[in-house]
Amino acid sequence: MQDTIELLSELIRCRPVSSDLAAVNRAMQVMHRYLQDKGVFCMLEEVKGRQILFASTVPGKVHDLLLNAHIDVVPADAQLFEPRLEGDRLYGRGASDDLSNAVCIAHVLCRQLGKASVGAIFTADEEIGGSTTEAMIQRGYAGRKFAIVLDGPSCCVAVAQKGIQIMKLRAKGRGGHASEPWKFDNPIDKLIDGYLRLRQQWPEVTADQQWQNTMAPCMLEAGFAGNQIPDEASMVLNFRYIQGSDRAAIIEKAQRLTGLEIELDRQCEPVVSDENSPQLQMLARVIRKYFPGAAAGFMRMNGATDARHMLSLGVPIAITSVNGEGAHSRCEWVELSSIDKYIQILEEVIAEI
Repeated sequence: MQDTIELLSELIRCRPVSSDLAAVNRAMQVMHRYLQDKGVFCMLEEVKGRQILFASTVPGKVHDLLLNAHIDVVPADAQLFEPRLEGDRLYGRGASDDLSNAVCIAHVLCRQLGKASVGAIFTADEEIGGSTTEAMIQRGYAGRKFAIVLDGPSCCVAVAQKGIQIMKLRAKGRGGHASEPWKFDNPIDKLIDGYLRLRQQWPEVTADQQWQNTMAPCMLEAGFAGNQIPDEASMVLNFRYIQGSDRAAIIEKAQRLTGLEIELDRQCEPVVSDENSPQLQMLARVIRKYFPGAAAGFMRMNGATDARHMLSLGVPIAITSVNGEGAHSRCEWVELSSIDKYIQILEEVIAEI
């Protein structure tokens, strides 16, 4: 347990916020040194200055089981990068999302060294799209039989995740002095009116009926002074969709209802795995063995993980996680004993495949 605490704490203290390339590389080097010192086979790749670590129990790029976790984290106040231990919980940025899962994978690789065919991608930019995982798959790193992404629901298995389309609505007008609004063409009014037309025609989503397409405004930008009507205003929308065919319909609807200029940003496809596949059934069964009080079944998740970049592998993909809560919040924690349980879970899965 002490080894787990020390490695996890060192990674958190690196402050590997996705936008800080040097800090993420520093954390990647910490993991690289740890595994290399244990004799694990390691290969460092680089994508636009970002280091990505592939580690495995035997040499080679392709293994029976492919594991994945990410080293980067979302921003936080400085104090959240100093780990805090309270009983069986360790608090800090990245404690649950996703550094504890990376530590779990590291221990599995060390314990299975030379015994099984297991590879792991430690990715460097999952929180901002996961292009480094995509690059690793394109470079031939793969799993023959099964892929498990440790970055999802605690103590159960996600078999689907929504796709993402980020979109910017842009309104243009003619600005001037705010004391004479009748003289100008206010783009803020256009932006608000267009967005409201879209929102009014968008189906309401409730907590009880989450598995449907969703829309959320995330950013607004307009103006430079409190007494000036601007020439331009924009809003960023985040759409989550459950079927690949939904994306085109969402774009068309936004264009038709808002009447605004649309700029498409980051996008990824939904992921759906067959929960009846032997690999997923087996994983769920083993999780139930170690977490009998948890749901430990199958679920569909609203968020996205690096599983989105593994569809081309053509193998079952499972998404799961050690027990923790508070991802992206000020109260993020991981249950340390669950890391040990997940090490045993993964070792049982390895033995069966």
